[in-house]
Amino acid sequence: MAKFEISGRDKDNRRKKKYVFNAFNESEARRLAETYGMVVEETKLLSSEPPTEKQLNYAKDLRIDIPPNATKDDISDLISLTVEKDKPSTERHRAFARRYMVEVTEHIGKRALFDRIHAALVKPGQEKELAAWFTYRVYRELVRGAENAPIDDPDHPVIQEVAAQLSLDESVIKSIRRYNGRDLIWFGEYTAPSGSFHTGGSNRTIAYKMASSLLRERIIIPASGNSTSSRPVSSKTNNKKPTGCLVMFLCVLVLVVCAIILLMHL
Repeated sequence: MAKFEISGRDKDNRRKKKYVFNAFNESEARRLAETYGMVVEETKLLSSEPPTEKQLNYAKDLRIDIPPNATKDDISDLISLTVEKDKPSTERHRAFARRYMVEVTEHIGKRALFDRIHAALVKPGQEKELAAWFTYRVYRELVRGAENAPIDDPDHPVIQEVAAQLSLDESVIKSIRRYNGRDLIWFGEYTAPSGSFHTGGSNRTIAYKMASSLLRERIIIPASGNSTSSRPVSSKTNNKKPTGCLVMFLCVLVLVVCAIILLMHL
């Protein structure tokens, strides 16, 4: 991928704008700029930094296949992906990053990508965008990651409506900012198909509870078995079941009571 500096004006207020996009070619960079409401006036190809010798040696030690024409950022993301045992990101998630003007390569891991988006949105002045991203992630949890869910991005009117309300509540924004980016991949506790146990973002915070409540007022949450889902299996709820020791204690207690009643009638 290459870096392109795009200069132009906002299509609504005509203010000058300048952004840098990672894209495969100039036409893609222009298209990305236009999706962000920009009237493109000039494009400039920026020289990408080549990987350092240290990076390349480390990548080889990790047995990473180095792509042709890889940049310094490409190798950095490949190394992080391998060392942190991250899951590869999808084009869908990379599109979210580009929406928020977050620079990513096609090799970035999913957790790293969510961290970068969150780091960009927690900055002052981004409260509405932060609330929209958080609300969308809560929605994805409520529909259990269904691939055919009707809302497929943070720009949906329902998400924007909820976000507008959340962004006005300072306590909610503070609550969202306390999350880590990767916390928003999933909420609560769950067991992956491999059997490993994971803990995601808290579903007990004021931000989660309010976002969840407002979403439920506006949409119908499908039953978990009615749609295709990419959600890790065996998601755990917060309801606790009696343990084996407690059940045994109750059984013994019942036997003792029965014995006392029997003795009283002898």
